Amino acid sequence: MKQILITIIISSFFNALLAEKAKVDSANWKQYIRGGLVQVSKDNGFSGYYRINRTSDYSFGDLRLYYYNLNNNSYLFIRFKNSSKYRRYARLYRFSTIAYQKNKKAGVALRYHFNQGLGYFLLPYKNSHIITELAHAYDMSDYLNDNRKTSYARGGIYWDYNTKYFSSKLEIEYFHQISEVVEDNLSRTQIMSEIIIPLKNNISASVVYETENYKQLNNNANSISLSIGWRGNLRWYL
Repeated sequence: MKQILITIIISSFFNALLAEKAKVDSANWKQYIRGGLVQVSKDNGFSGYYRINRTSDYSFGDLRLYYYNLNNNSYLFIRFKNSSKYRRYARLYRFSTIAYQKNKKAGVALRYHFNQGLGYFLLPYKNSHIITELAHAYDMSDYLNDNRKTSYARGGIYWDYNTKYFSSKLEIEYFHQISEVVEDNLSRTQIMSEIIIPLKNNISASVVYETENYKQLNNNANSISLSIGWRGNLRWYL
């Protein structure tokens, strides 16, 4: 199943990019790599991260891979997001996201996740923007060998702020369970905050804090990581 999901993500990523080639002439490819130390609750270890994205005037494709190698647990997250703006109203866009997550610390042996919906540039201004999203989402999860398919209404708000001296991100997402509750209510809030400080030659230091808080479960997981990363352009013309 893992290999199938990864194949689907990569195929969808490049199919979407090729489809946009006929519509948009200019595109910008970037990649990001970072590694460092991470603490999840009281468990320490190493973190790795790779990201590749493509942006043009009206489309955005983004593939991210996270991995935490901890003393007692492990965490793996792969996510692909594709979005496109409406040409007559560029502050509004539609998107779809597919992801695979493995998080033993939160009791998630595996989670296949999909959501799609609409986003809106709520407050674009110089060097920054605030975006909000509404979507329908569902999980296909294995909570310690208990298979569940759960549907949610998802809302999110995202703030990016860039200056000469640092960049910051704040992401807040809420998943409200709308399918029948079998055993536990899996509604949850996910928060991610990040500060990136540029150093030299596209190298930067970053501090990332993440938390996943369930409405009913008591196995919430928090993490903080300190990493050194690099970013650069890719000379692709798709």
